[in-house]
Order: sequence, then C-alpha cells, then structure tokens
Amino acid sequence: MANRTDKTAKTVKGTNPQFLVEKIIRQRIYDSLYWKENCFALTAELIVDKGMDLRYIGGIYAGNIKPTPFLCLSLKLLQIQPDKEIIIEFIQQEEFKYIRAIGAMYLRLTFDSVEIYKYLEPLYNDFRKLRFMNKMGRFEAIYMDDFVDHLLREERYCDIQLPRLQKRMALEEIGILQPFKSILDEDLDKLSASESEDEDKNKKKEKPRLTSRRRSRSRDREKDLGDRREEREREKQKERRERGDERSDRHRERDNDRDRDRDYDRDHDKGRSKDKDRERRNEKDRRDRDRGGRDKESDRRSGKNEEEREIDEMNKLRASLGMAPLQR
Repeated sequence: MANRTDKTAKTVKGTNPQFLVEKIIRQRIYDSLYWKENCFALTAELIVDKGMDLRYIGGIYAGNIKPTPFLCLSLKLLQIQPDKEIIIEFIQQEEFKYIRAIGAMYLRLTFDSVEIYKYLEPLYNDFRKLRFMNKMGRFEAIYMDDFVDHLLREERYCDIQLPRLQKRMALEEIGILQPFKSILDEDLDKLSASESEDEDKNKKKEKPRLTSRRRSRSRDREKDLGDRREEREREKQKERRERGDERSDRHRERDNDRDRDRDYDRDHDKGRSKDKDRERRNEKDRRDRDRGGRDKESDRRSGKNEEEREIDEMNKLRASLGMAPLQR
C-alpha cells in the first residue's frame, strides 16, 4: 500500500506519475533501506525536512543496485503529487540548494514546456556547488546551473528518462515565449561600451599629421639615409672585388708554381730518358765494334778477304731462300 500513488493524484503525460520512473529503477527504490525507513507516510511538508538533510544528488550507484536519497525523494514527490505552488516555492527559495534541486527535477518531469522554461531558466544564475554521486559511488563536483542545463538539454539524467521538451526556438516563433535574456548581457554591453570608449581615447591620443615642412624634412632625412646606405653598399662591393682580386692573384700564382713544377719534372724526366737512350746507343755501337773486330780477327785468322766474306753472306741468304750457292 505504501508504494501506491495517491488517490487524488492526476495523470501526468497521460500516465501514472510514478510510471515516469522506469519499473526496474522503481523496484530498486522500493527495495532500498532509505525508502522503507524515511519515505513512509511522507507529506510535502515533511519532504522539506528530508531535503534539508540531503548532502548530494544522483541516481543509481554501486552497480545499479543502490538508489540515492535524492532519487527516492523525487519518486515520493511523484507519488504524493503536491500542489504546483509548493513546487514553485521549492525552486524559488534560496537557502537550501538540495531542496531547490529536488523541486527542479519534479518540475522537469511533470510541468509543460512553457512552465519548464519559465521557472528553470532563472536558475542559470545560481552558481552554488553541488555534490553528485556517480555510478561508481564516487562524488563529483557540479554547479546548480550545470544541473539545470542537464535537465533542459539531456534526454536522461539521474537514471530517469526525461519527458520530451519542446524546442525553445519553436515556442518563440509562435509568440508563447520571449527571447531568452541572460544577466550576463548587461555585463557584455558594459564591456563593449568600455572597449569602444578606450578605442576613442586611443584615437585621440594618436600623433597629429605631419605638416608640409615636416614632410619635406622627413623626405630629406630618408633621402640622406638612402644615400648613406648606397654608399656603404658600394664600399662593401669594392672591398669584395678587391678581396676577390687578391684571391684570384694568389690562385694564379699557385697555379703558375704548379705549372713550373710540372714542367721541371717533365724536363727532368725527358733528360733522364735522353741520357738513357744515349747510353743505349753507345753500348750498341761498342758491341757492334767489338763484333766487327772479332769477325775481322776471325777472318784474318782464317785467311779470308772481304770478297770471300761477302760471298759467304750471300750464300747464307740464298740458302735461306732455297737457291743454289755461288761459285767462288
């Protein structure tokens, strides 16, 4: 009986308000110790006391087993369905941030799109820090404006499937909602105005334009600087040419020395070769003289004269050609 929806509750989005939470998540909540001990026979006034004791928000944690007290109280609000004025009071009070978070969650689940934008968008200006329990059972730090932004933009948050929300742009086009205005717009306008003023001051502080006399002086100064630069360039080029000529002379002398050494080596080699040829010729002549002297000595000893020697030589030649020898 304790898990049934209040008899006076009206359907939300065409269904039982508790059915906005999925069945498996509802069963986890019904089986939790916090639901059994702290959520039995709660009314809207008593939920305020429980909300003041909250220290974090979240959905299911520890392997999708344990629901957070925040999720349990959200389901309890769906079960008892308090008046709209009570939920608006939850949101508009500024002392207890977790009560505001519970009211924002319930409003996002049950109110229509226009009311959701109307009551939740002002909470963008709340920058208080909230503790969020993730699925691993660890705490994360978020802010109230982040929490509201998730409710307006996400399809699922705190393990609850959020009902479909109409686009704000569509509601603006049909004239139901006015364009969204942030309190930061005024600061941005002030900032842009101060920047424009600074630019105007900087323009006024700029140097005045040069008169004709100043222009002529500046031109003369620029001309003198240009002439000096050209003169320095000419001097540098002259020095480069002189250095280049010196280098070329040194290279030329070095080449001449190499050529002279090469010619000297060549002449020396030629002289040595000539001496060797001369020695060879002298040695040959000496051998020929020795051979002729030996032949003459042998002819003298054998009693042959020069004519006989010639006949012998001719006979040798004829014998080599296969001809008959000459008769003496």
